[in-house]
Amino acid sequence: MPHIPPDRHDGARRAWIARHEYTFGFQKRRAELLNRQIRDRARALAVAVPDPHDDKVMDPILARIPGTATAVGAVDVLIVAIVSLTAPVGWLAGYGLYNALIRFIPDRLRSYPIPALLWTAAALGTCLIGLYEQGDSVAQLLVGPWILAQFPATFLAAGVYGILNGWLAVDGSAEWWPVTPPTPEDDPTLVIFGPDEVTSPAIFHSARSING
Repeated sequence: MPHIPPDRHDGARRAWIARHEYTFGFQKRRAELLNRQIRDRARALAVAVPDPHDDKVMDPILARIPGTATAVGAVDVLIVAIVSLTAPVGWLAGYGLYNALIRFIPDRLRSYPIPALLWTAAALGTCLIGLYEQGDSVAQLLVGPWILAQFPATFLAAGVYGILNGWLAVDGSAEWWPVTPPTPEDDPTLVIFGPDEVTSPAIFHSARSING
């Protein structure tokens, strides 16, 4: 059996992707890949094996191009073509940044920091627009902005990857930097004092508290 990545809220993310995939084939493939990953984990833990016929996953976009005859497949190819032309470096760097960040989940981060990435992309884009000086040649007018756009595109792509991979279904994804709460191993006072009590006292006492 191939290496199975740790469970990073796979069930919640798969359900979110399946409900919001609409007509995008690449989202359907994401849901199927997560579903197969969940089933591989179930095979490793349980004696009852899931039906292997349910592990069928849609082919990647490049493998579907020769047989693409529907508008759905054409939309997928069009989106990939536009992103490849406008921000190829930012796309690849954003994908690498996404994979680097999810390695911290759930040990250091409890969710994916979507707002931090999107706002960083917006801030970088605004700064580059303000600092950019227009050149005289056509190459400076086209190539210069295209190169500069790869920097904010990196963080934008990483944030979009977080949305496409279903991290909006996980608590903490709307926070700027969702740090994992400390455990008793990290902070021994959690065992001594325990967490803060935020529940108001009950108006009526239960039978157990009266008899106890």
